[in-house]
Amino acid sequence: MELTLLKWIFFLLSLGTVVYLGFRKPSILISLLAGAVALEISTTWFPPLGTLGSQLDSLARLVTVGMIGAALWRLWIEPEKRLKLKSVLTHYLTIALMIYIAVGGFSILYSVDRGKTAVEIIRLLTLFLLYLSICLLAEKKHIFLPFKVVHWVGVALVPLALYEGMTRHFIWQEHLAEGMIARVNTTFVDPNIFARYLILGIVANLILQYMNTETGKRIVYIVSLLGLMGALAITLSRSGILTLAIVLALMVLLIPRKRMLLPIGFLGFIGVIIIAMRPTIWQRLLTFREGFGALDAQRQYLWKAAWAMFTDHRLLGVGLGGFQEMFLTKYIHLKTVIPDAEGATLSHTTILTIAAELGLIGLAALSWVWIAIIRVLGSLRKLSLEPKGLEGYIPGVGYFLWITTVFISSQAEARFFEDPMIWISMGLLVRLLGQSTEDNQYKQRDRGLSISN
Repeated sequence: MELTLLKWIFFLLSLGTVVYLGFRKPSILISLLAGAVALEISTTWFPPLGTLGSQLDSLARLVTVGMIGAALWRLWIEPEKRLKLKSVLTHYLTIALMIYIAVGGFSILYSVDRGKTAVEIIRLLTLFLLYLSICLLAEKKHIFLPFKVVHWVGVALVPLALYEGMTRHFIWQEHLAEGMIARVNTTFVDPNIFARYLILGIVANLILQYMNTETGKRIVYIVSLLGLMGALAITLSRSGILTLAIVLALMVLLIPRKRMLLPIGFLGFIGVIIIAMRPTIWQRLLTFREGFGALDAQRQYLWKAAWAMFTDHRLLGVGLGGFQEMFLTKYIHLKTVIPDAEGATLSHTTILTIAAELGLIGLAALSWVWIAIIRVLGSLRKLSLEPKGLEGYIPGVGYFLWITTVFISSQAEARFFEDPMIWISMGLLVRLLGQSTEDNQYKQRDRGLSISN
């Protein structure tokens, strides 16, 4: 009884906070969501809300719904927001996203599991509304705030990660502590997703370091970097380490400055020391080198099943969300885990999942989304040549690398379009480009007026 009461108190406080910010400071909700993503454990903190409350059963979902509501309210009371919405709807990234959703929606006509397809379409539409809301609500003065929130939430989880690693007492998903290797998950349902969030925090740390010139604060960021890297190491996430290496290489290419090389070099140095101190991490990383057979049996048969579905339904796929139903009915013979009751039945590799469920058309739509994202970053790069142009390009690189982090990580642990962080990042990229373009136009106009005078 007391526990239920506490859950209701937490839910009502969370709801009140979201409603207040939605009316008074809606742009803060973006950063609140970026932090709430880390609290997957909040599903255990909320009381049972019934069918109508199914979209409010975690802090991240509650903030998402609140942000959409805040955007609708602003559209109602502010005519300029309606003009901005028209501009956002005609943006090439928005069009690419709508095409991908339309491809998924069309698949309901032939899907092997229409109920699941309908659920996935609703989820995509909800996240698309979140993206539109971010485009409308984001403010220039808060453009770095999501980086700060993700960074410090990640840092705050480091002590908990160390506690779990040393004591094998997990606060959630206790089964992960069983066996020879305990992989910490803190407030996440899975260690790989925790590793993904830590990488987002590392990217945020490096971006904030780059934009900060105060020696004291830079020292704080470097110490924080040490903690984030240590927590990432004890997740024992192979995909996390590989993702971090790729993302850091991209950062060096996208921000070729000596000021960025120093913290990245320090990060590499930390990594070498951690691996030297914990041979378990190195042994786990070696499974990449040993090839396909070294990875667990579940990944093997899931990859084979996804490829078989794609080759058998090459053009259109089996329908959005139809992987599991098709696997259990027509490709179950590929399942090699014994007994049959054990083993995963959901695909964990984004590209293969899209190939199996939406075929070549789905892969083409995904490619279009990526082309649009890269095009946004390219436009920000061109504008960076203008005075103060780096104020838009540098955070743009950060949000681009957030999307890249989620995408690479999702090849081992799924959750690409399902992860709110990519919709936050895409929305802020579009907002950054719009703001940078407006600032550039104002400068050109002022320049023209001064010349004419």
